[in-house]
Order: sequence, then C-alpha cells, then structure tokens
Amino acid sequence: MTRALRPEFETARWYRDHVRRFGYGYKALGYGRRASQEKRFTAALALGALHGRSLLDMGCGFGDFLAFLDARGVHPRYTGVDICPPMIERCKRRFRETNARFFIGDALDWEPEEGAFDYVFASGIFGYAAKGTRARLQPTVERLFCLADTGLAVNFLSGCAPRRSPGRLYVYPWDMLQLALGMTPAVRLDHAYLPNDFTLCMYKTPPWNQE
Repeated sequence: MTRALRPEFETARWYRDHVRRFGYGYKALGYGRRASQEKRFTAALALGALHGRSLLDMGCGFGDFLAFLDARGVHPRYTGVDICPPMIERCKRRFRETNARFFIGDALDWEPEEGAFDYVFASGIFGYAAKGTRARLQPTVERLFCLADTGLAVNFLSGCAPRRSPGRLYVYPWDMLQLALGMTPAVRLDHAYLPNDFTLCMYKTPPWNQE
C-alpha cells in the first residue's frame, strides 16, 4: 500500500511537477491567466501602505508579487517563503541584486529569525486540494496572523464560483469571514475583483487605531 503524503509534501510535489511542465511562469503557479494573478495582487494592496515596511510573502512562488510592487514604486523590506524548492531557487537568481530574502518553508513550521513582520501576504497557498488541506485552513490563517504586527492579506478560491476546476480547493467566504472575525474585529472581505476568488484583509492593529 502506498503511504499518503502529508498535505504540504503533496502540494510541493504538485508545484514541482508544474514547474517542470510549464517553466517559470504563471501557469506553473496554477493561474489560468497572468491578469487573474495580478488582480489578486491588486486586491492585497488594500491591506495598507507597504512601502518601507517589513513584508512576509508566504507562498511567494517566483517572487511575482515583489516584481508587481517594484513596478509600482512600492519597495518593502521583503521576505519570501515557499514550500517548493525550485521556486525559491528561481527567486534567488531573479532577485540576486536586491535585498529581498528567500527561504524554503511551510506556513505552519517556518520560523523567522527576526520575529513578526509589519504585514503578511499569502496568495494561492490554498489553491491545490491536497488531502488534508482543508483541515490546515484555520491553523494556517491563525499562524500567519500571529506573524503579522499590523495586518494579513490572504486569498482563497470561492465556493461561490460559477465554475470549479478539478483538483482545486474552494471555500465559502462566510466561513472564512467567521473565522477571521473570531480573531480580530477589523476585517475586510473583497469578493468583487474575480468571480472565483476572494481576499481577506485582517488587522492586528485596527485601522481606526492606526496613526
């Protein structure tokens, strides 16, 4: 009998296979179009002013969010973490002339040397429906929120999507909103940028108390 892989190992293998198949592009990350990836990035910008702040990009892929910010003149103190080694290797080559740092790690296990970050961003980390991934939703969101001094932006494939792709994990926005509100009273939910995706912005320091 073949022993089932832990969800994070199965997910890492899925992305390695996609890198071999599609190379260093958005399709290897599971996106159908570059535009849909960038719409998710734009939704995350509602989190706050990232320029000059410490930012953890959990599930950074090829560092596309860093390139997206740079093209818009936004330069955070950036740390990228991903479970897939070929992606981190690509990031280190792609951004070797910057101060960005990259590490291989899983959201539930990786420990930063410097403690928490001003902001944490996670895009697409729940996209692949490896066995056991649904059970990791709550502990992962809780863990990422603990790593944020100010706020967390995280997105999900929506259970309200008019069409679903096989092998992908879909969750209902009201379930994640209930989870988020159990952690902080300051939550923003955006389900308006794509029909099959939504973003939660959760604030450790509520915007009404920020300077």
